[in-house]
Amino acid sequence: MTLTQPVTTRHDASPEEREFVLKQIYQQVLERQLYESERKHLADLEKDFIKGKIGIRHFLKSLAVRPIYLELFYENSSNMKFIENACKHFLGRAPKNNQELHEWDDILVRHGVGALVSELVDSEEYRKSFGYFTIPYWHEHRFESASEYIENEKLGHEHAGQRGWAIPTHYQHELHIDCDGGTCVREEDKFQVQQVSPIEEVLDLSADTKMTPKHIQRLSLCVKEIAEILAFYPQPVSLKEIETDLQQKVLEYVSITNANLLFKN
Repeated sequence: MTLTQPVTTRHDASPEEREFVLKQIYQQVLERQLYESERKHLADLEKDFIKGKIGIRHFLKSLAVRPIYLELFYENSSNMKFIENACKHFLGRAPKNNQELHEWDDILVRHGVGALVSELVDSEEYRKSFGYFTIPYWHEHRFESASEYIENEKLGHEHAGQRGWAIPTHYQHELHIDCDGGTCVREEDKFQVQQVSPIEEVLDLSADTKMTPKHIQRLSLCVKEIAEILAFYPQPVSLKEIETDLQQKVLEYVSITNANLLFKN
């Protein structure tokens, strides 16, 4: 998850303070901390930041074009979903509307990731919200519509990849679909999907007869053998011949009572 509180540093911050700020930057932009094996790929960038040679904005622009960020959010993502995540990471909000998405998409397509992130970090909005010494974070906004509020709420609580890598939250709301878990479902279908009952561990076949998971496992073996039997039938074959062989094979695994229950229809 991204930051929800401001983390501020100073131009004369100590190396220890900058180490702390560095971890908060990773939390905001990568939505997690780096593994030790990943840190060596950013060693030069970290060193310059800790020594005070570069500031937060410079570090953000450089991090955005490194493989760690690109692999996480760009390479397996649609352009629109990447733009939404970049907006979340560097401006602390969701895209406002289609126009904003398409303007940024034009920059991304024409000039690449570095140009898009520079557009966000060098913007007047960024300067007013975070200045030079505050890490971008998810902060309060004035919303122009209920849909904008909903989109910000969803994106603000979304873990990386939680709603897939294809459709941004803005379009999910507009298209009335829910992509939670990475699978998109239309809102009107959600109720029907939720009503699908899981298979019971124990199946009641009658008032005094139960089939346990062990029985089901044995029957699954039976089904495989049934498929092998069917493969040898000459075509065409009568339904009665198939039913007779099926019943004979089932009787090798279950009682006649259970077999009769299975084939009573």
